[in-house]
Amino acid sequence: MQVKISRTDQDRAEHFRNFLQLLVEKFQPTRIISFGTQTLKNEISGCFASKQAIHQHHCLLVCTESSARIEYEVQDFANAHYHNGQVTILCHGEAAVQEGIESNNRFFTTVLAQGKPLYTKDGFFDLEFKASLDPAKCLAKAEKHFFHRTGLAKGFLESAHASLTKGQYNVATFLIHQAVEQSCILLIRVHIDYRSEFHNLHRLLGLTRCFSDIPIELMIGDRPADKKLFSLLTSSYGKARYAPDFSVAQKDAEELYQKASALFELTKTMCATKMEAMAAEVPDFNFQTENH
Repeated sequence: MQVKISRTDQDRAEHFRNFLQLLVEKFQPTRIISFGTQTLKNEISGCFASKQAIHQHHCLLVCTESSARIEYEVQDFANAHYHNGQVTILCHGEAAVQEGIESNNRFFTTVLAQGKPLYTKDGFFDLEFKASLDPAKCLAKAEKHFFHRTGLAKGFLESAHASLTKGQYNVATFLIHQAVEQSCILLIRVHIDYRSEFHNLHRLLGLTRCFSDIPIELMIGDRPADKKLFSLLTSSYGKARYAPDFSVAQKDAEELYQKASALFELTKTMCATKMEAMAAEVPDFNFQTENH
């Protein structure tokens, strides 16, 4: 099947439907649920140019009968077959989804209760599922992850700064990658209670788009120079350790450190705001964030 490159709203919807059909044919999921969609428009108009570019981002939960983890394969398939933006896919077996619901997991419970069903193998959508969460447990879990991950991110940033002062720019960039990764993981755990088990920063930032576009705008943005800098950061995860010809300039390392530091501060602010909102449902629950 040939997937059509979209030109209009109708074409974009058709392209997404074709993509879903390809996904179903390839992996035979039990169901696909959308838990976030973002549409960005960029218009240029004037005497010399008139153009509109539309970028869509979809966050999808793909459920399978098997418990085997095929998330990387499914994500690679999505990257190759969806051409109107980005699709961030989380893939889990039905048993894991059920286990998450039974253990008061906010992500799976919320997605099943409020997500948009796009496909089910049996053709029926469960519209009667009701969320059943213990707010106190949800908030306690968020607080636990907040203190743990802020400590890790802060430690990586401090180590990166020490490496910068010693002129070890490759090492500093690798440590900056770790700090950004921990910040993203923290954002995701506190906001949607999802346990991410991947290190790809593009995927992590893509997942944060289901609740905010600020982190990805801070780290990547639209400028070619920023995208190039982010590409350098992502490549450092492997190349800083294993590629002898990998080299990071002082200016790039310092700029990446500033971006990572800004993301860390943003993460603490966003998480504190989210936990305050969660605490409103548990008046007697007390948490402290100012020490971090």
